[in-house]
Amino acid sequence: MREWRVQDIEKRIQEKMPATNRIIISARCGRVVRRRPRDKGEQEILDLLCRQQWEDDLAKGKVKIINKREWYCEFD
Repeated sequence: MREWRVQDIEKRIQEKMPATNRIIISARCGRVVRRRPRDKGEQEILDLLCRQQWEDDLAKGKVKIINKREWYCEFD
């Protein structure tokens, strides 16, 4: 079994870190997932904006209610 010294491990990590970071960054395509929960004020504002957008879309006729569980939405 091979023995490792702490210095060897740290050296190997430092050598491979830039390439590893490049791989991780390039593999992350699209949106970054939010890791912390939203605070209460931010959530209330987002809810208000969503409700206003929904009401505007209903008023403009972009949302058609087909039946209780089925809707048709037009997207811009």
